[in-house]
Amino acid sequence: MTPAQRLLVVAIVLLIVGLGIGYGVGVASAPAKVITTTTTVTVTPAVPVGLSGPIPIGGLWPLTGELSSFGEENKVAFELAIKEVNEWLKSMGKPWYLVPVIEDSATDPKTALDKVRIMHGRGVKVILGPMASAEVREIKSYVDANKILIISPSSTSPALAIPGDYVLRYCPDDTIQGPAIARVIYDSGVRYVVPIWRGDAWGDGLKDATVRAFTNILKKEGVEGGVVEGIRFEPGAKEFSVEVAKLVTIVNDLVGKYGLDKVGVLLISFEEVVPLFVAAGKYEILGKVKWFGSDGTAQNALLVSTKESAVFSVKTKFVSTIAAPSYSSKLEHVKQYIVKTLGRAPAPYAYNTYDAVWTVAIALNILDEYEATKIRDILPTVIENYFGASGWFKLNEAGDRAFSDYELWAILEKDGKYEWVLVGVWKGAADEIEWKIPLYK
Repeated sequence: MTPAQRLLVVAIVLLIVGLGIGYGVGVASAPAKVITTTTTVTVTPAVPVGLSGPIPIGGLWPLTGELSSFGEENKVAFELAIKEVNEWLKSMGKPWYLVPVIEDSATDPKTALDKVRIMHGRGVKVILGPMASAEVREIKSYVDANKILIISPSSTSPALAIPGDYVLRYCPDDTIQGPAIARVIYDSGVRYVVPIWRGDAWGDGLKDATVRAFTNILKKEGVEGGVVEGIRFEPGAKEFSVEVAKLVTIVNDLVGKYGLDKVGVLLISFEEVVPLFVAAGKYEILGKVKWFGSDGTAQNALLVSTKESAVFSVKTKFVSTIAAPSYSSKLEHVKQYIVKTLGRAPAPYAYNTYDAVWTVAIALNILDEYEATKIRDILPTVIENYFGASGWFKLNEAGDRAFSDYELWAILEKDGKYEWVLVGVWKGAADEIEWKIPLYK
């Protein structure tokens, strides 16, 4: 992109933002400029060019499977943004509009690839989703080869941070989340960690990033501690009696050597957390040590609505991290719409989805062409001049969100009811936690 083109993009984006992008969009009309001339000009009617009619935009969400509660929230945000974009386009008299093409990935990599192929056959060149890194890895070769732009609101595996491909991620990768989890573990007083994690691209990457970060903290502080080998389980597992029995043995051994307060369990999972917690709740020792989660469990609706898993979460002070959005009236607008629709507040990924629709729409409005490569290439400039529901951000050279703080969420009990509560925020620049509710007194 030339400097002149970049300035044009910035000017257009700033104009759009100034008009109230996202909701309550007003119509701006400029006075016509009249030029008088005595020259006679013969005009040949131009052949119509540019966007016209329905423009398909894909939404590949896990409406079933281990991320179904997150998928449901993202689908609602996706549809809300498309509705508002189309109102904005209509107010400007544009001859084109977005049409959602929604498919269920079932939180399954092979299903995700099948659905991408179906969308491609229907003329879809931009797909929002899928959510899981294992799904993104599965579809990556196909979308790169066929120049289909993928924008994931939640894939975080460091292994997928690849410059120049057709995958953008409106969330940071786990080289940032790993240090956030490690700081929570260290500040809790735990020094010996047992990881148990989902064995896929996401789980392996986040476990490794967290282990590295925790080990670095121990070295920096000159404190003894470490991470044992742990337990890797199959994605989508429904039954955990074998894994939990093995975990009991490992935890008992560590507690015997170092004491209850020094031992903790790092769980990296999706909704497998529910049957795992139900199984773990049968062993007294596992309820006496602290547990730590990640963005795969933060604000998960099923975890809090299942009493056995909610009780175990409270007992073990289970804290989960998730990338923090910037709070604003725009975020509140999207949040309240989802609360009204689903009866619950969404995880931050829904805000990333809302912003993805809007930034793609702005790119289309600037380009006046539905071409994935050009959309991909212009989006970084659009994003840097856009303040959305997730706040202001920029993409790094790999096309991922470049920075983020992390919210810390825990399930607390009040008057016999269990609910997710924001208990703190990890500040990445300082590697410090600001506790709103001090769990580890």
